[in-house]
Amino acid sequence: MTVSIEVFYSFQSPYSYLALESIYDLEKNFDIELLWQPYSAKASGQQVQPAPINPDKLSYLYEDTKRYAAEHNIPLEFPGTWPQEEYDPNRVTRGAVVAGDLGFQMEYNYKVFHRWWGEGLNPNDDDFISELCDELDIDLGEFLSKLSNSDTRERVKGIFKRGRKLGIFDTPTLVIDKERLVGIDKIAYLAERLKAGGHGK
Repeated sequence: MTVSIEVFYSFQSPYSYLALESIYDLEKNFDIELLWQPYSAKASGQQVQPAPINPDKLSYLYEDTKRYAAEHNIPLEFPGTWPQEEYDPNRVTRGAVVAGDLGFQMEYNYKVFHRWWGEGLNPNDDDFISELCDELDIDLGEFLSKLSNSDTRERVKGIFKRGRKLGIFDTPTLVIDKERLVGIDKIAYLAERLKAGGHGK
């Protein structure tokens, strides 16, 4: 029996970026369905107050993510002003919903994350979406129209509301049977759990 797992992820999170391939590998190895939920308070229209930055926690985040990236051969480039200033996630978050509808969400996730965190590019630069659409072989005007419509905006809000109801406080978070597994280190645990449950392919 196929197991459904919700994946709450954020393009603003370097950990979501680093976890991406490991999460997709779960679907290759186990009889599961991944339900990708692009999760962003800002993209859902919430007023987000900047949190105070703990310098020790920040220095550890840099250390930890760079270590993981090096160990897994993943390019990582932090935007120059991060985290004091973050890129606006609105457009690419809505784009993930549209990409899911059009059947290329995996390719979209890989390419947006790589551009944002692998190359340190600003997703709101004019070239970002146009080059992305070229690579995905989709019409730029049609894509922009779909990600700007009210239905797409409401669905992004709905994902955020559902996440809050489930108690999502960080990304990536994988939800299986309403149980939260938070963080990149829980992916290996989930793989062992699926294997023990006889869900291997």
